[in-house]
Amino acid sequence: MKTIILTHGDSDGICAGAVALAANPGSPLYFTNAVSVVSDLDQARGYDRVVVCDIAINIPTAGRLKALVDSLAADAEVIYIDHHPLPEGFEAEWLISDITSSASEMTYKHFRNDLHPDMSRVALYGAIGDYRDNSDSVRDMVQDWDKRSLYYQAGTLSQGIEIGRRDYEFKRWLAMQLAKNVQPSDIDVLAKNAVIASQQENELRQRVATDVVSMRNVSYVMDQKACMSKAAIYARVYGHTPVGMSVEYREHRDAYDFSLRAKGDLNLNLIVSATAAKHGGSGGGHPLKYFLKDLDEAVTAALAK
Repeated sequence: MKTIILTHGDSDGICAGAVALAANPGSPLYFTNAVSVVSDLDQARGYDRVVVCDIAINIPTAGRLKALVDSLAADAEVIYIDHHPLPEGFEAEWLISDITSSASEMTYKHFRNDLHPDMSRVALYGAIGDYRDNSDSVRDMVQDWDKRSLYYQAGTLSQGIEIGRRDYEFKRWLAMQLAKNVQPSDIDVLAKNAVIASQQENELRQRVATDVVSMRNVSYVMDQKACMSKAAIYARVYGHTPVGMSVEYREHRDAYDFSLRAKGDLNLNLIVSATAAKHGGSGGGHPLKYFLKDLDEAVTAALAK
């Protein structure tokens, strides 16, 4: 069966893509995201099977995405695996959704019959890297491995991909190695990068502690030129708020990219999607301070419920 795989470029996405690749050897693998997936799926036409892993469905583009994937599903098997909260009322036969799991765990479960049992280790790297290692099935799978070694490998992967995080050729090659069940620590460049990334993360932590701006329930930092998700975590910690946010301006798109991390059970996907849609879907063309103000108000309202 002629298969194409599209996945996210973080550790969970890479591992989910690697698991899908192990089940569908020789398939082309591409990286995309929630904004680009609508256009990137055009290259999936002509394939018998389309596998999408770890790509959130955004509120502003949900209708277009569903129409596009429905049209693909008319001629091919579409497997869309994701763990992000869905837009209200979104349903599709091709969608496999579980907000309690990682995409890696879900992909492993879906293709289990086509995989060597040892590929559970790769699925666990992704689950740990995405902070989704508390599900019952993950806890069960962890018992098949030495926990300390497993978390060391997952940490090496998560840290190692932070160096050159937009080098998608490297990430594609890395997914191919993981699909062969190669340990992250046995990939020399990845292990070396992990050490460098850990040093840089500590420097980032110190910068965020100085640069963080606190609102009522959202704290943020601007243009840290580092891992945005970790900057968001430290913004939350040092800003003493439930939500931390890292923002970077992309001059070539005249838009802001951001990452948020929350403490507790806040549904940030819905809050951020609704607030971003109010401002045209991104910070481009709108003063960022208005978006931040509305986001802080939305988080405050959600906490009050």
